[in-house]
Amino acid sequence: MASSRRNSRLGRKTPAQLAGAFLLVHALSVAAQVTAPELQPEMPITIDAESTAFDYDSNSLVFRGLRLDQGNLGIRADLAKTEKLDFDDGIWNFTGNVSVEADGTRLYCEAAELRFVDHQLESAVLTGAPARFEQDVINSETVNSGEAATISYQLSGGTLQLAGDARFTDGTNKISGELITYDLTAQRLTAGAGESGPVVIVIDPKTRLPKPAPPATPSPEAAKP
Repeated sequence: MASSRRNSRLGRKTPAQLAGAFLLVHALSVAAQVTAPELQPEMPITIDAESTAFDYDSNSLVFRGLRLDQGNLGIRADLAKTEKLDFDDGIWNFTGNVSVEADGTRLYCEAAELRFVDHQLESAVLTGAPARFEQDVINSETVNSGEAATISYQLSGGTLQLAGDARFTDGTNKISGELITYDLTAQRLTAGAGESGPVVIVIDPKTRLPKPAPPATPSPEAAKP
């Protein structure tokens, strides 16, 4: 108990808080190198499918081999269902080899629920074993990536929330925890621990700056007049 009070007075941080602080600082150095997906509500939505049918049992439209595009947004799935062909306020459910791509950000999963509002994608909830995402870093071969049991994607806010055995890497350093929230624009992360274990950070020593070479020592012959 005394130790707990002493730590509180000293203002020591929990592992989760330290993880968030570290990643926030790390993110600031590369924030200008990425872009969040840009919404394009003025662009038309195009639906292309191998087949279309109406399921009277579920009272829904069914698309097989679906390809949905709007500007820089592309969605692919083996199967898609929706109760109405409405993008002003409609919910679509996708299953089988689902992919969502927009402005260099890609998401992959086995099932997803997407909501459209005012003729644009507002949010997506993806599940898989695991669901995954990738984000290209501009003018670099680096790819930020992550995975979790569930990924919630808020396009208007430009955020991804990874829940359930969540993992994130910038190609070199890694972080894992029960919940990771990633800001695609600022490239900032916050991570939290859960029942599955604490927040874990792995920093690759190869990212350290190389030590300067020692000064050259002149040979005895060179020192002679």
